[in-house]
Amino acid sequence: TLIRDSVAVVYQRKRKGEASVHLNRNWYGGEASPADLTYSIHVERAYQGMLELGYLEQTQRGVHDRQGRKNGSNRSRLTRFRATDHLISKFTAREQEVFPVIVPPERGHAPIKVRIKSADGPDELFAAPVTAEVQQMADNLSRINRVLATRWYDLHIPDAELADLQARLAEDPDGAKPLALDRRTLHRVFNDNDLATGGRFYGGWWQNVPKAYRRHLTVNGKRMVEIDYSNLHPALLYAQEGVVPPVDCYRGIFAADVEARGGNELRSTVKAAFNAMLNAEKELRQAPKGVEPGKFSMKWRELSDAVLAAHKPIAHHFYTGAGKRLQRADSDVAERVMLDFIDRGIAILPIHDSFLVHEGHSDLLEDSMRKALREVCGVETKLKLVEPDLSRVLAELKEQRMQDPEGFGLEVSQDIGEILASRAGHEKRLDAFYSSASLGTF
Repeated sequence: TLIRDSVAVVYQRKRKGEASVHLNRNWYGGEASPADLTYSIHVERAYQGMLELGYLEQTQRGVHDRQGRKNGSNRSRLTRFRATDHLISKFTAREQEVFPVIVPPERGHAPIKVRIKSADGPDELFAAPVTAEVQQMADNLSRINRVLATRWYDLHIPDAELADLQARLAEDPDGAKPLALDRRTLHRVFNDNDLATGGRFYGGWWQNVPKAYRRHLTVNGKRMVEIDYSNLHPALLYAQEGVVPPVDCYRGIFAADVEARGGNELRSTVKAAFNAMLNAEKELRQAPKGVEPGKFSMKWRELSDAVLAAHKPIAHHFYTGAGKRLQRADSDVAERVMLDFIDRGIAILPIHDSFLVHEGHSDLLEDSMRKALREVCGVETKLKLVEPDLSRVLAELKEQRMQDPEGFGLEVSQDIGEILASRAGHEKRLDAFYSSASLGTF
């Protein structure tokens, strides 16, 4: 576990990703920990021993913030570590280029989980009580994960940019998860033992990618499109009240001149505030994490009051935790959409209420999403399509035309070694995945 976690996030020796480890004795043996990991073996012997032998190095000590921050979040984080050159040198040069592909998959544990809020520390995860419903969810997840495991998902970006992205995620003050391409299986997380709230799917590495980079996602080297439900939670709430929702629930909140000056950034702020207000179980006295009304010369109270006023028909749902109940509905929709694709043998990547598929399946995804929403929730809402980013491809073609204006083709090396060495990291990882798949080892 320690070796696979630390090398799975290595893309370049000079910029190694960090893994994390639980050093709290009480975590081991609990429902959230794998049954085959014990504190005495995993921490006292393996972790401490590998530090002592120079195979691992600890980069940050863990922090347990009992007080938390005023907005309800906390800065608790696990201890972080990374592989040393001494450990990496135990692998061949080719293996070092494709670590995320060759590491064995993480052992599955409790596919259906419950997250319980802790008053004085990080949230706690437990296995959901086993019922017929939970067993059916677990069976569905097993079907989904089996198909996900037969494809390779990557980012079609230069190696240096991938390393920079990894470094930025590692430096995130709130402890963003590392970009671990080996994590290709999902689990569901609910917020209560009755499974009435939450239920969304987590675990896939693509869910940690900043939104701008999703347009560079590929499946088996082929580009993907993303489609999401527009204004999904507002549409569900307005449908409950029997009222037609606004065309865009995150615009028209303020006077026209304020909206014009704020543009898309103001819309994003309103959307974040809207969701925070729906998820909160009591009124928020100050701006939640990620919402900065000061950018628009207003206070949190002004922003909150404006959202309530603009959405009078559903205002009574705010500050009641309704958002978490709506997540149960949207996660059931997501499950149905994914199973529709999985049953066709088509891989699909979920990001809460949006999905990514090979661009050739765009129309099929639209039909599936509309059908699932009607069947589960009985409502309709607009869909938003995000095309893959082809700017780099077009720039490369333009550069080639400039270097080869007569169209005879650029001179390339005939040396197979040079050709293979010049290939991008995402190409090498895909080759390694195909090689593993042909051997039946993925």
